[in-house]
Amino acid sequence: MNAARERALLVSCGAVLMLSQYICVREVGSTFFSTEIITLLSVIMILIGPSIAYFVADRVGDRLLVAWGGLSFVALLAVPVSIRYLAAVMKEQGFELMAMIFLLAFGSLFFSAFFAVFLPRLAKSEADFKVLYALELLGSLVALCSLVFIPTWRDLITLFWLLIVLSFYLALGEKRKFEVRSLSIFLLLFVGLGSHYYPILEDVSARRFYSVFWDKVKPQILETHYSPYQRVDVVADAGGKSLYLDGVAYYEAGDLHWFNYYIADLPGRLVKRKQGEKSSALIVGSGTLSSTGYLCRQGFDVTTVDIDAVVARMGMKYFSSNTGLKNGDFELVIDDARRFVRSVPDGKYDLIVLDIPAPFHVQTALLYVPSFFKELKRCLKPGGIVALNTCSYKLDDRISASITAGALSVFEDVSSIQGDSLGLTILYCSDHLPFAMEQLRKEAAMNERDKFLVRDDRNLRYTTRDAKPHTEENLCALMLLSRYEFPEIGN
Repeated sequence: MNAARERALLVSCGAVLMLSQYICVREVGSTFFSTEIITLLSVIMILIGPSIAYFVADRVGDRLLVAWGGLSFVALLAVPVSIRYLAAVMKEQGFELMAMIFLLAFGSLFFSAFFAVFLPRLAKSEADFKVLYALELLGSLVALCSLVFIPTWRDLITLFWLLIVLSFYLALGEKRKFEVRSLSIFLLLFVGLGSHYYPILEDVSARRFYSVFWDKVKPQILETHYSPYQRVDVVADAGGKSLYLDGVAYYEAGDLHWFNYYIADLPGRLVKRKQGEKSSALIVGSGTLSSTGYLCRQGFDVTTVDIDAVVARMGMKYFSSNTGLKNGDFELVIDDARRFVRSVPDGKYDLIVLDIPAPFHVQTALLYVPSFFKELKRCLKPGGIVALNTCSYKLDDRISASITAGALSVFEDVSSIQGDSLGLTILYCSDHLPFAMEQLRKEAAMNERDKFLVRDDRNLRYTTRDAKPHTEENLCALMLLSRYEFPEIGN
């Protein structure tokens, strides 16, 4: 192989290795309910590939290399459209865990190893290795740039497939030029067809996934978008529209009213308003923007902060018929909630609502710790309320108890309400709640169609007396427990 071809091959392989890591990790994570644990396992799977390649580099003959490359091409062509479908089929047969184990066990061999085998095969000396490794890193840099400038996920997938064909051609095309050129042309046509029909194939896979994992009857995928943070799906069936983030329900059709009633509408009605003064509210997390709509209708001056602009855009696009919101009705801030809250002046808000998912991710788990609660407390006006979800119905669950204990360690006055219509316990936190317990019961009784239970600060402190708040130092335990104990909690 001539020097120019070697250099081009190493750049191309470097780009494929970087993109395979990015694409495979995102696809695996959004299929098997992404958490940092799944992400870590997926990254390890991809990074094991080069180690395998270095170990077998001098032991692989040309024929086996061609076969290995062909299998790797098929595997990577299938990744964006088949993982969800495969997981759904395996779940129907009762082998969902086996699907993930199989993927993680063999993924490194066919997702990344083939493209790392050429560096040790081509390097004749330590100096050669340094030069060729630098070229591979250059390919990785090219791939990172593509993540910034490629406009859509479909275009990124198409580029990924084209780079695989290019790597295959550069690696094998010199010895059997006619055969490899013919095969490369065939693969290019295959990539073209795959790119053209990608939306259809992806739609079939996603519909099967949501019908099996979330019991959707004849679901329709209204829109899918890969934001910088997660895969966002809006899914419709006979029950209405639902919002999913990395395959986890943020809002399931049918649950909208009661969650937002307890997390936003009810505490909004309990906030004491000064004569002639408009009350202000901060909502952390946008989702469908439903809680924002409830407070806007009450006359609050609402600021909603969310890290993901895509979620906010899709919430406004698909759920505005439920919320009644229009552009200009509220202030939307796209920022990390912790950074934004640190910039808020003391005593600015009458009500703060944590409209966030259960702590499956570090980013979300950090919003359930006492240090963040302290920042929220600083932002409250005297008599203001922080409303937050304990992520469970019962207070004796470990996650619910730890969240409650964290709130009690920061706020002087905390009450809870457990509504059967919702199936969750919500906390109202303050240094001095602006309502009496009888007022809370009376207000809830006007709307709750089933039973409900309220607890005052003293009762909560006794109930959770043995629980310890989760902190930044033990978030891993929080995320593991939340996934194990509450696998269906999204919002």
